[in-house]
Amino acid sequence: MSQMELDVGHQHELDHGINPYEDPEEHQAAVSSLYSYLLYRRAAHRNLTHRRRNAFYNLPCAHQDLLQKLPISYLKKLDMVDDAIEHNALLSEAIFRTAGESFGIDIPSDKEGKKALEKMVTPEDLDKVRSTIKQFYRDWSAEGAVERDVCYGPVMKELEERYGALGSGEKAGIRVLVPGAGLGRLAFDIAIAGFSAQGNEFSYHQLMASNFILNHSSKANEFVLHPFINTFSNHKSVTNQLRPVLIPDVHPASLLATTDDRFSMSASDFISGYRGPESAGTFEVCATVFFIDTAPNLCAYLETIRNLLVPGGVWINFGPLLWHYEDHRPPKREEGDGSFEISLEEVLELIPAYGFKIVKRGKGNTAYVGDGMSMLTHSYEAEFWVAEKI
Repeated sequence: MSQMELDVGHQHELDHGINPYEDPEEHQAAVSSLYSYLLYRRAAHRNLTHRRRNAFYNLPCAHQDLLQKLPISYLKKLDMVDDAIEHNALLSEAIFRTAGESFGIDIPSDKEGKKALEKMVTPEDLDKVRSTIKQFYRDWSAEGAVERDVCYGPVMKELEERYGALGSGEKAGIRVLVPGAGLGRLAFDIAIAGFSAQGNEFSYHQLMASNFILNHSSKANEFVLHPFINTFSNHKSVTNQLRPVLIPDVHPASLLATTDDRFSMSASDFISGYRGPESAGTFEVCATVFFIDTAPNLCAYLETIRNLLVPGGVWINFGPLLWHYEDHRPPKREEGDGSFEISLEEVLELIPAYGFKIVKRGKGNTAYVGDGMSMLTHSYEAEFWVAEKI
């Protein structure tokens, strides 16, 4: 994906950059991502409740009778899950409606045209929609602030310690890049705090969702979201499984209107977007949160971070080392498709080789879009460091 920018200073539409129709692969990726949001409702009903009803009716009649009685009322629970899917689908389809225009994708008005494009949607696309909708819980609900405080809090604290005493004009001159920006919350928070922030994201699913929440949500608490309905395992109660949250917890557009265009989002592969000479020395800070382990080749990431920072610039990192391409081949990139995975100890040895001095380290235990009420929790002992370009 070549680089494009989402202008989020006023009406936050795609301002300029790539046109997905110019490249067949880009076109297919964009269209399949877009239409997967439209198909969320149908796929969720089919996978979460329809197949369970079929399985239920294949049980012995005595077992069906028992499960239909109070207090279990299994079929009633499936009806409640269907209602929750409908709430989530309102968000998913709102993303679909706004993303077509923002990303320059024509939406056919005829039934046959829509059906033809829907066939491009893959199971992986639908999985990404489910995970992206769930991610709104982490980034844009009041309840998700617990995770945000652990993961984004150290970044915000470091920025404040270093630059908090600056006047508003000088503070606005501190340019912060957030690679792997996802749904845009960290970059948004940095801009609201008075800095100039740019989020960078590669995934169309994430870009379409962040474009909607930043640009097209009309008020705080606009949508009811049920983030934990995608699985029926390890729930302590039906209430926990179905519990709703409201998103967004703030109205992003209203707050961004006060930032004097200090916030933007770019759509590109991180390396191709920021390793070139035109990006050299364009940021004072690079903040990576749950990001560096997305690298097939960490050396290329380190080269890119060094390139984009000014002399003496600061790299703030928080996250684990869940190497994303450990079990499958990475996508083809300009520098090739080689990859490697190394330990934390080895990462810390590699960093100085690229001209960084680590000046602060810490740790933080956190889940990632975790359900704190579940019988099963996954926790990362994430690593935090601050490194200066020397």
